Amino acid sequence: MNFSQIKCFLAAADCLSFTKAAERLYLSQPVLSRQIASMEDELGIELFIREKKSIRLTPAGEVMAT
Repeated sequence: MNFSQIKCFLAAADCLSFTKAAERLYLSQPVLSRQIASMEDELGIELFIREKKSIRLTPAGEVMAT
């Protein structure tokens, strides 16, 4: 896990939107999504519940965001 992944996760957790978080960080949305997916793979846990047009934090994601 690196600082860039943590920044992406915290922005997405705050915005509850990958698109808005990417805009905030001046990244493309696919780059932000890959950073978060890589972090989830490394940790072996899901941090977000991805739905069609929204995301929510999982209980593990809530712990990570605090």
